[in-house]
Amino acid sequence: MSFVSAGDIVKLGKVAFQVWEFGFSKCRNAEKQYADFGSDIHYLARNLEKLSKVIQDVTRQIPQTLSLEDHSWDLRSLLKICGDFRKTISECQRLLDNRSKFGRGRGGFVYNIQWNLTVEPEVRRLKERVAFHNIKIATVLKPLETKLMLDLKDDIYRVHSDLASRLSDVHETVLETLRKIEGHWTTNAQEASVQARTSPPEILRVPDYLETRFELAAKASNPELLDEKNFPFYKGVNAFHHHFEQSTAFFKPDETSTGDFFAERTPEPAQYLNLTKSVWIIQKIKKGNEWTEASSDRLSECYMNELEGKCRYEFSRFTTKEEPRKRLTEPDKRNISLLREEEFRIWLDDDNGEDEFWSATDYLNEILRVSLLSSSRHRKQELVLIRQSDSKLQMQNFSSKITGAPNREIVRDHINLERAYYVSLYASPKSSPEALNVVFRGDESAGEDTALSFLKLKDLLDFQQAITGYKVVFDEPDIKTLLFQASGLFGGKKTAEVGRIQIWNPRRLERRIPQVQSRGVEYSRHQRSPTMGSSIALSVAKTFSTAHTSPVENEDMTSYKFELPSLPILVLYLKSEGNDEDEMSFLSIHLDKKTETEATCGCDRRRQTCIHSLVSRSGNLLARRITAKTGRPVNLAKLGKYRAPQEPEYERKLKWLHIDFTSQGLREQFEREFGQTKDIYDKKLLCYHGEMSQERQNRIG
Repeated sequence: MSFVSAGDIVKLGKVAFQVWEFGFSKCRNAEKQYADFGSDIHYLARNLEKLSKVIQDVTRQIPQTLSLEDHSWDLRSLLKICGDFRKTISECQRLLDNRSKFGRGRGGFVYNIQWNLTVEPEVRRLKERVAFHNIKIATVLKPLETKLMLDLKDDIYRVHSDLASRLSDVHETVLETLRKIEGHWTTNAQEASVQARTSPPEILRVPDYLETRFELAAKASNPELLDEKNFPFYKGVNAFHHHFEQSTAFFKPDETSTGDFFAERTPEPAQYLNLTKSVWIIQKIKKGNEWTEASSDRLSECYMNELEGKCRYEFSRFTTKEEPRKRLTEPDKRNISLLREEEFRIWLDDDNGEDEFWSATDYLNEILRVSLLSSSRHRKQELVLIRQSDSKLQMQNFSSKITGAPNREIVRDHINLERAYYVSLYASPKSSPEALNVVFRGDESAGEDTALSFLKLKDLLDFQQAITGYKVVFDEPDIKTLLFQASGLFGGKKTAEVGRIQIWNPRRLERRIPQVQSRGVEYSRHQRSPTMGSSIALSVAKTFSTAHTSPVENEDMTSYKFELPSLPILVLYLKSEGNDEDEMSFLSIHLDKKTETEATCGCDRRRQTCIHSLVSRSGNLLARRITAKTGRPVNLAKLGKYRAPQEPEYERKLKWLHIDFTSQGLREQFEREFGQTKDIYDKKLLCYHGEMSQERQNRIG
C-alpha cells in the first residue's frame, strides 16, 4: 500500500466533501440507508479536515531555525492504520458518477434516488467501510499529533545538538521552543516528549479461563497462530476496533434510576467479554514479529499507546473510588462462560476488504427481510430469507451494533421446506399477545432449534408464509370453539376448546425486489438468476397464471408444470377449555366448494348482533387433527404446502365447527374473508381448467 502525503489528505478531504455535496446535500426521496451513507461521508470529510488541520498546525509552528522547504512528515503508516480511505472515496465518487442509477438536477446534484437492486448492496458495503475509516481516523488524531511533535523535537535537537552539548542556556532555549509548539490534544511538544519517555502502567491481565477460549477461537480460524510470533499487527488493530466498539465503551448506567443499583451498573456479559478480548488482542500483538517491525514506526507506537489508554480507562470504571455511584460491576463469570461460541471469535470475516454480507444472487432472490427482537439493547438483529429453489431457502441472521463502529455478524442456516420444523409459540392460548415467538429448524432431523422473536405480527406471518406456502389473510387470537363429531345414527361428541383461528390462502412468498422500469424494459426480465432459471423461462411462465404453475428446476433451465390449485385452509390452534396442562393441537379444515359458513347458528339473538359462526359441509368436514407426540410441540410446517401429505387422512364424521368470537365485527370480518378466499380459489380453478383446455387444443391442433 503506497503512503499518503499531507497534501494528499487536504485534497482527499475536499473530494469527500464534494462527494457529499453533489451526492447527498440535496437528495430527495432517498432511503434512510442512503441518507445515513451521506452522513457518514460528510463525517469522513470532516475527519480528514481535522487530520489535515493537525498536520498544518504543527507545520505552521516549525521554528525558523529549520528549513520548511526541506521538511516533510513521514506518514507511511497512516493508511495501514486507518485503511485506504483514498480507495473508498474514489469508489463512492464512481458510484455517484454512474448517472444511470440516479436522477440529477442542475449542477449535477443528485435529487432523486432510484433505489434498485444494483445501488442498495453497494451503498451498504461502502457505508460500512466509510464508518470504519471514521472510527480509526478519530482514534489516530491524538497519536498523529504526538508523533509530529516528537519528530519536530528530534529535528530541533539535531540542529542544536553541537551547541546544546556545550551551552546550558542553548539547551534551555530549545526547551522553551518546544513549550511554544502547542497542540489540540497535547499541551505542547515538551509535554509530549515527557509522556513518550514515561512507561504507561500495565493494563489488566486477562483471566485464564477467557485467555484459553480466545486462543482456541483465534487458532481455529488462523492455524498459523499456533506460534504467537505470527500474531499480526494491522489485522489485529482492525479486530481490536471491531470488538472494542461492542464493549463497555458505550455502556452508560442511568444515574438517576431508583431501581436495582448493581443490576443497572452491570454491563451485559458480551460487552465485558469484548473489553477483555480487546486487551487480549493488544497483548498478543506485542508478542508478534509484525509488531516488532512496526514498533520502530513512531505513529504505530503512539497509536498502540492510545488503544491501551482506552482499555485502561474502561477498566478504571470498574475500580474507581472517587465516584462510587458511577463504579461499574463486573458480570458474573458463569454468565460470561455461557455465552455462545461465536461471541469468543477474534477475527473479522471481512478483513480482506470484500463484503461478506452481500452477493448479487442473494439480493436477486431475497424474499424476506425483517427486524427481530435482539437479546442485547446495544445490538439489532435482522432476518433475511433467500430463495434457492422452490423448496430450498437460506436463512441469514444478522446481528449488528446500533452505535459506534460498523460491525455485523451473520449466521447462515439452510432450510429444506420438505423437512422444516416450525413451532408457533405465539399462537398458544397461554402466550401473551406481545410475545411474537417461534421455534424453527431448517431440517427437523438435523441441527439445533433456533428461537426467533419478531417485532411485528406481520413480519412473523410473512416468515410463516415462506415456510408453509400459505398467506394468512385472517388471524384472530381469542376464540372459543365447539366441534361436533357424529357417532351412530343420531348421537355424537361435542369437544369444547379455546385458541386461535387463521385463514390460509395458498400463495408462495415471492421475491421482494421491485420490477424496476428502466428505458421501458423490466430490469429483472434481463437478469439471469441461478436459482430461478433463465429469462426465457420467466417469460414463458408469464403466459400462464402463477396460481397453477410451479417451477421444475433442471441443470441448466427452469420449466413449469401445471398444478391443480391448492385448497385454502382454515387453521385452528386449540387447547381444551379449562385445562392448562393439555398440549396445543392443530385442526386444519380444507375449504372446498361444499364448505360454507351457515347463515344461522341456532342462537336466539338477532343475526346483526351475533358473535357466533358455524362452519359446516354437506357430508363431513375435510379436517385433520395434528397433536403433539412424546412431549414435543406440534410442527406447524406439516400443514403447509411442502410437508402436507398428497392424500391426507381426514377425521371421520366431523360435521360442523361452532366458533365464538369476542365481537360481532370480528365474526363479520371472518365470514367476509372466508367467502373472498373461496371466491379466489374458484377463479383459480376456473382459470386452470380453461388454460388446460386451451393447451390441449394447441397441442392437438
